[in-house]
Amino acid sequence: MRTRERGVNRTAVASLMFGRVVYAINWYSLAAVFAFTAAEFHQNVSGLGLATAAFFVGIGLFQVPGGILAAKIGPRLTATYGTAIASMAALLSGFAGNLLEIAILRFFVGLGMAFVFAPGVTLMSRYLKEGSAGLAVGLYNSAFSFGAVIGLLGWAVLAAAIGWRISLITGGALGLFTAVLLFAMVPKDFLRADFSMELRHLRLVLLDKWLIVLSVAVLGFQAGSTIYSNFVSYYLETQVHVNVGEAGTIASLASLFAFAAAPYAGRIFDTSGNLKRLLLASGALMAVGVSLPLFGTVDSAILSGILVGLGSGCGFTFGFAAARAANKLDKEYETLAVSWVNGISLFGDFVPPLLYSFLAIHYGYSAAWLCMGIVAFVLLIPMLFVRVSRQK
Repeated sequence: MRTRERGVNRTAVASLMFGRVVYAINWYSLAAVFAFTAAEFHQNVSGLGLATAAFFVGIGLFQVPGGILAAKIGPRLTATYGTAIASMAALLSGFAGNLLEIAILRFFVGLGMAFVFAPGVTLMSRYLKEGSAGLAVGLYNSAFSFGAVIGLLGWAVLAAAIGWRISLITGGALGLFTAVLLFAMVPKDFLRADFSMELRHLRLVLLDKWLIVLSVAVLGFQAGSTIYSNFVSYYLETQVHVNVGEAGTIASLASLFAFAAAPYAGRIFDTSGNLKRLLLASGALMAVGVSLPLFGTVDSAILSGILVGLGSGCGFTFGFAAARAANKLDKEYETLAVSWVNGISLFGDFVPPLLYSFLAIHYGYSAAWLCMGIVAFVLLIPMLFVRVSRQK
């Protein structure tokens, strides 16, 4: 007898996609307005590096706790609570009196977001058509890229029009609305009464060699995307001397091209068997893209955004779809596997902003861009020496 194919829950998918858009806005809103913030607090690029690093420490440290919590209370409630925490911290950033307060609040924005991404991947895969796990990740990442365009471009314009404080408060308020939407529109999780997380299973996930090297590869994409998206606006405004609107438009190119590439990458993942080659090709695009602004021209920054967008849209989709597919245990561990890969990559990503700002101040921006491109590619190399773990 033929089993009935699982259909699409459009309301749940739409709510998750909208939540992902707002998540991205609050991820990038500070980078978009930092030129205004820096002027008020008398800071330079090192201040942006500190606030960005604090965010990545928070989002990296709490990925695994988020995965464990999702296994216990379900991904829906975990994502809802995380969205509420991140949104409240983003809202309060608009009332900060100095850079230290902003850095602390960005840590809590990251902490909250750590409870959102991996549960969201699980929920998207659950409520999209069966057999489309790669497409689910691609669409979820595409929504993030669309939100990043709004955050980087829209929030820069918004800050110029109404002030950076109100723009950050607006993003936080949107996030709180999203938390309510997720709670109301995503179906309740059906938790197994007989399920309990075992230490031996937890160790199998956390010590899986493929997941560890995959997370290092994803860190390469994370580092390149972070450096471009968080620093290129400030770089163009202060070094190339373009206006805030043009800088925001150029900065949003990476997200725009990632938005277009991610769903196609998801379909490729669902049908392709050569994951390492896909990741390597995506990483090469990312590395070249991150290096290009060293030429100090608007054209090089534009081409950089296109390549970074294509590289990140494909690379993140391949990486996180592979992490979910590598789970060999009960389905409750899927979120933990994605959280583990995301956690290592995001926690490691607190270093690149500090390294970039150090290099820019002491050796110049050209050296900073070139070094970060090299770093993004080198992080892919360990993946070549470990066998792919993939469940069908």
